[in-house]
Amino acid sequence: MDSPEYAADTTVDPWNLARLKTLIPAIPIGRIPPAIPVILGLLLLAWLMTRIPEPKPDNPWDTDPRRFFSDADRTWIRSLTGDRCEHRSLFGLWRCRRKGEQMDHWYPHSKGGATERRNLDWMCARHNNRKSDRTPTLLDTWILYRARLRYLPARWRGYAWCDGLSRDPMPAAEPIDEGTENDDPYYEEDYDYER
Repeated sequence: MDSPEYAADTTVDPWNLARLKTLIPAIPIGRIPPAIPVILGLLLLAWLMTRIPEPKPDNPWDTDPRRFFSDADRTWIRSLTGDRCEHRSLFGLWRCRRKGEQMDHWYPHSKGGATERRNLDWMCARHNNRKSDRTPTLLDTWILYRARLRYLPARWRGYAWCDGLSRDPMPAAEPIDEGTENDDPYYEEDYDYER
């Protein structure tokens, strides 16, 4: 096996990767400014943070039996936000200047978000329609939290973090059998859907 006639039968580089070394120009490591790897690392981290969705809330239901926020919730959120849209962009540096028009579930109702003040967001129609039922990322939630700490009064700061969890001790409503009276506590027969 040590004789030279068998040496050609062994392949050390089956994909011929050594050839690539000649194609890539040599980059002198001493010439790269130290800030470039740090900036690239921070950009990669920011990109990853915009992709990690907020975890699904551990609620006792798949969809909250109560769908709509109350008029008291509307008055509450309008007064806390100064009747301005809460949408943030540019990593939270810019807040929408439009008047808030619609109450929104921060963690979508269709994906298990609770209908309560800790999951309430006040938005203009444009940003609410753009958000639709998209699950917010952890970065979006953190940006909203940091912004709310600035404009929520101290006694309401417990509502700054939106997580979609229900803190209602009531279990989910039982399905109503046909032919029985409606005893659902969240049923609103006279609800005005035009609001």
